Amino acid sequence: MARRTSTFRRLKKKLKEYKQSFSANNLYQSYTGLFLGAIVVVVFGFLVANFLTRTSNQTGQIGDGVKTSTESQTLEFKREYKVKEGDSLSAISQRTYGDPNMWNVLAVKNKIVSPDLIYADTTLEVPPKVEADLIIKDLSATSYQVQEGDTLFIIAQKVYANGWKWPVLAKANNVGYLPNGNPLIFAGATLTIPR
Repeated sequence: MARRTSTFRRLKKKLKEYKQSFSANNLYQSYTGLFLGAIVVVVFGFLVANFLTRTSNQTGQIGDGVKTSTESQTLEFKREYKVKEGDSLSAISQRTYGDPNMWNVLAVKNKIVSPDLIYADTTLEVPPKVEADLIIKDLSATSYQVQEGDTLFIIAQKVYANGWKWPVLAKANNVGYLPNGNPLIFAGATLTIPR
């Protein structure tokens, strides 16, 4: 009987040790589980927030027939080019558009008065192809309606991408001159643009 009691005591003692060990492990596991669960919840929350933000900001989805406007495409495409020594507008337009004849788009967009003269380290705005095509269309117009505040220099800048071509406009439209030598044009008048 003494042997049974000592065995029973040993078992009881071992059971008590296992119980203490198990409760320490269980406590450790519960904190670990709680920590991992919190991480999962936070990550899931970020994913849901990101999904909701992206869905609300989209203007159209592929396949639903909704098109984005040219204006929003223009805003997304803000490209700049830093002029290097030896660059010309035609060389830059060749690099950016693949066509050296689109130099006048760069001149108009960047309000370059003399397209033959650009300076190194100047930053030029390069409009997207859609906007460039609209500028080309304006540059190929054969008539222009004079706006309030326009001068022949400004109009030549708009239609030829070179303000110094204003005498061509003056001659083609038989423009009168003021006593001080400045050409006389009126808002609302339509000028012929020789090409």
